[in-house]
Amino acid sequence: MTDRTDLRTDRRVDRALLLTFDDRHVREWAAVAPLFARHEARVTFFVCEPDRLDGDEVRMLRRLADDGHTVGCHGLRHERATDFVAAHGAGAYLDREVVPALESLRRLGFPARSFAYPCSARDESTDRLLLALFERLRGGLPAGRRADPSLADELHVPAAELASRRVLPGCSVDSGRGGVAYDDDLTGVETALRRTADEGGATTLYAHCVADAHEANHVAPARLEGLLGLAADLSLPCVGFDELP
Repeated sequence: MTDRTDLRTDRRVDRALLLTFDDRHVREWAAVAPLFARHEARVTFFVCEPDRLDGDEVRMLRRLADDGHTVGCHGLRHERATDFVAAHGAGAYLDREVVPALESLRRLGFPARSFAYPCSARDESTDRLLLALFERLRGGLPAGRRADPSLADELHVPAAELASRRVLPGCSVDSGRGGVAYDDDLTGVETALRRTADEGGATTLYAHCVADAHEANHVAPARLEGLLGLAADLSLPCVGFDELP
């Protein structure tokens, strides 16, 4: 098996689209690997329930990592951090939700240096707790604001802060869930990407399954292609969390 503990690039990253995918939709992610390759995009997969991956899913995830994509941690059972800590305490959250997921991923060969909060549920105390284990964390901004150009003020991380910011905000670009379609207006997201291309820094986006229709949160391949095409037009590299300074 390939050793994935040192798969970092020496290329300096001063501007980037950080495109991320959550949960355990490995088959759907692997199916769009040619799309990522076509746009020379490297993305991050935040995996939950790693102990429930079957053999085929593990092999697919390893191939994605070998292609240069990043694999991060999304918890063992997708528990909301703030709710779990409030109910059971910080120690129990680490012992039951975080450490087992991290150890499972590392046994499979993935260093999992970064963590994405399930449901974007976080606060400063959970940040302090998790930053003892991870290099970076991904939070979230309300998806309902993604049509608002002012979203870019919070979503875009300036270049001067990129190396020191260890908690990055993200915004959903999912197309829908089950039979419910989400708003197609991504003006705020596109504004953030243009600002990042012009000024440097990073914009972080997240989705889940990649499909035209799915019972879970999903992004349509056409929307994904459009976002990667916009980044390419802006000469904005799409890189994984492990490539950040």
